[in-house]
Amino acid sequence: MRKCQVPGCGEMTTRFGRYCTSHKARARRHGDVYQRGVTATELKPFVMKVRARIAKNADNPLWGQCEARWRAIVDHAVGISRTFQSGQPGNRYEHQAAKMVMNVGSQVEPRAVVETALAMYLMREADPHRFTSDGAFSVQLARRLRGLGEVNAATTIDRSGRQRRVYRELSPKVTGVIAQWAAQALGAAGIIIARLEMKEVEAARAERDAFSDALSRLT
Repeated sequence: MRKCQVPGCGEMTTRFGRYCTSHKARARRHGDVYQRGVTATELKPFVMKVRARIAKNADNPLWGQCEARWRAIVDHAVGISRTFQSGQPGNRYEHQAAKMVMNVGSQVEPRAVVETALAMYLMREADPHRFTSDGAFSVQLARRLRGLGEVNAATTIDRSGRQRRVYRELSPKVTGVIAQWAAQALGAAGIIIARLEMKEVEAARAERDAFSDALSRLT
């Protein structure tokens, strides 16, 4: 056993690990020991940007296609669950991921799932340093999608006496399956929309800079 590798921690590592129990749990929960979780409140401005983009391109079939891709994921999850229930051999991590996806699919409209997934890509494009790695982004993507479903949450009482929702932590392999499904279905759309958004931001910034420059040239 050695001291945890997180600077300033000072706690002892687990028997064969690099981190103490607390930081090991953080890495498991968020995808990296230095990664902060993305909250619904933090993501909301990006969801609003996605909605604005959808409204601006209301006639584009992309949105319906994205929803259909999510429904296909839910159908795939149902198939995995049926295979498991029939007693046939299967991947247990995929089965656990399928249960989560079915929970969200039974409670949440496909459009809300699509908006959340695309918003995550906008957030990453706007602030790439918000995520410590691609793996950490994938974990946060899966967590935010999972967070859309009430069934995936339990209620507990904190020290102040307030109720708050908590989630049973998934194994990294289960989270990885969920993230992989979401990225394959919606990742391409998320990347393109994020780039369009940043292109508009940069154009607006260039316009402001040109205006400021013109003002500075007044005599």
